Amino acid sequence: MPHLRSWTSPPTRREITLLLFSLTVFVLSYNLEASLGIVGVHPQKLTSSYLSSIGLGTKDPGFDPDGRRPKEWRDELESIIAGDWEWPEGEVSGVARGSSAASGSGRNAVIYNFGGSRKVARSAQKEDRGVSLSTGVTVKDQFVKWGKDVPETSVIAHTPGYTVLDNVIAVNGTLFVVANDWTKLPKLGDIASSSLDATKPPRVQDWHILTTQDAAEMFGPYAAKIHGTSWLALGKAESQDPYTLFSLFRTHASLSSSAAPASFTSSSGLHIIAPSPDTASSPHPSSVPAPLRIIFPNVPTFSSPNIPPGPGEDPKSHPPPRDRAYTGIHPFIPKAVFATLGVWYTEDWQDLADMHVPFLLDRVVIADRGAAERGRGHWAPAPSARTDELKRRAAGQEGEPAWAAPFVGLSAPEAWWAPVRTALLRYLHLADGAGAGTHGASDSKGSSLWGLSKKQAPRPVVAYVSMQDEPVGAGARLSSEDHERLVTGLRALEKQGVLGEVHVLRGNGSVPAPEWEARMNAIARATIVMGPYGVHLADSVYMRSPLEDEAARESGKKAAEGASGAKASTPAPLLMEFFPQGTFVRDQQFAMHALGIDYMAWWNERKFTGSNLPDVVSPSVTPGQDLRVPLDVDAVLRTVREEASKRAVA
Repeated sequence: MPHLRSWTSPPTRREITLLLFSLTVFVLSYNLEASLGIVGVHPQKLTSSYLSSIGLGTKDPGFDPDGRRPKEWRDELESIIAGDWEWPEGEVSGVARGSSAASGSGRNAVIYNFGGSRKVARSAQKEDRGVSLSTGVTVKDQFVKWGKDVPETSVIAHTPGYTVLDNVIAVNGTLFVVANDWTKLPKLGDIASSSLDATKPPRVQDWHILTTQDAAEMFGPYAAKIHGTSWLALGKAESQDPYTLFSLFRTHASLSSSAAPASFTSSSGLHIIAPSPDTASSPHPSSVPAPLRIIFPNVPTFSSPNIPPGPGEDPKSHPPPRDRAYTGIHPFIPKAVFATLGVWYTEDWQDLADMHVPFLLDRVVIADRGAAERGRGHWAPAPSARTDELKRRAAGQEGEPAWAAPFVGLSAPEAWWAPVRTALLRYLHLADGAGAGTHGASDSKGSSLWGLSKKQAPRPVVAYVSMQDEPVGAGARLSSEDHERLVTGLRALEKQGVLGEVHVLRGNGSVPAPEWEARMNAIARATIVMGPYGVHLADSVYMRSPLEDEAARESGKKAAEGASGAKASTPAPLLMEFFPQGTFVRDQQFAMHALGIDYMAWWNERKFTGSNLPDVVSPSVTPGQDLRVPLDVDAVLRTVREEASKRAVA
């Protein structure tokens, strides 16, 4: 008879074995993913649809670092929404990695110093101005505790309508200038205008001057800080055009000039001339921080209204598309040229006002055409080799546009526009020296049949900016007959070998990306750009500027060529602008003059060049008018043939 065991009897070997086996199975099955991971099975494989189908590993794996679901969980809808691109760790999403791209070259250089191996210094990281926890501008840096010592505003550069200020405070939509000695500041009416009427000085709710004591009492001891350089374009949408960006960059470039940066009439009527800084200590263009944002306080994001869903309509349905407000800047320019530049509109500016806290703007470059127009008589020419002509006449009295104030009153390096054009050329995959002609096909390949270099003289490139396909009222245009004859004649010159390329381009509206790239490619390489007058010719500023070559020679970059004396400078490009008889405006002419590019105005068969320009007579055009410009096409084609032969010199 077997021995009876009680509950307190010790376990047998069989019972201990069963207990250990059960515990092992429980632990392994309870944490199956970690258990199999020990033997080298990838966790994503354990959470795939296969394991889910057999009832194992049903835990949601979450998202990959790029924001998408793991590959095993993706379906067709995921690919449609997020795409099927690859994002290797440590690289920029959507940017192809160049195998041997050097730092600062190619399209990627506009986005990043891509491919660089030099370690970035700590000070350089601070200048990056990106928001992070360890480098750049930290969250703590965006908080300012000034107590009773409110930073005073300093004038870095000024001419009526265009001013560079440090330490400007924005509160509730009002901009405050803080200074204890108001006599050393320009008049507020020379800085800005009323937000309601640009012909009048600013109102108290637009701009205001405070002492440091009053500012401390009004604002309190704390503020938020907006780091970096901000461009502030104060005009409304109807006053903006492509030269807003052009004039702002010129004002910004004055920061790298060695000449006196500020000369102005203070609020007390005293004319103040800043002492000339030491040339050796003047900032180098590369050391001037790039702008981080352009602010349009009086331009809304959209020009068309928001239409809410009507009665009975689905409130979740997508609203109809809205038209963006006009700023004068093509939407692709900031992306291609100013990669660090954000764009703020009225709604963004209102967000700051609605917070009811002071914001300290690190540096502000201000553009106000109303103030420039009112102070036209005080555009004192800045000392520069290229302002001799301006010194010989009364500044602002020769029909210059209002945006020309910084070109007259502020100095800048000779090649001040070169960084912008260079960035565009890199985006378009063109060489930095591209422009003023195209080489033959054999030259692009680099060798002949026997492997020997076969360089040909550059052949002129002509870009005709046509407004024929634009809506009525969008701008002046040629008659249909003159347009057809001009295009046919230019094509004939191309077939004869007089011209290398002929491009018929649309105006600079919101064209699709491929068409915009082709348009800018043609203009950047053009020897001659022509078209009826108007801002659609403003992209001519991206033609090659001879001032860049002069600056390069002066800095010694072309010492080898200068020593041989064998290579002549390439002739400047040419802009031809067609006007109706008795009409002439200087916007395009002044821009070309500022860049050293040749200019020619046309009245039918009559042409004007150099100092032989007609008097400024603004056109009287009613909105929606279909303005046709008469033109002697034969005279234009003869001139194109003559100019092409002159400008084809290698």
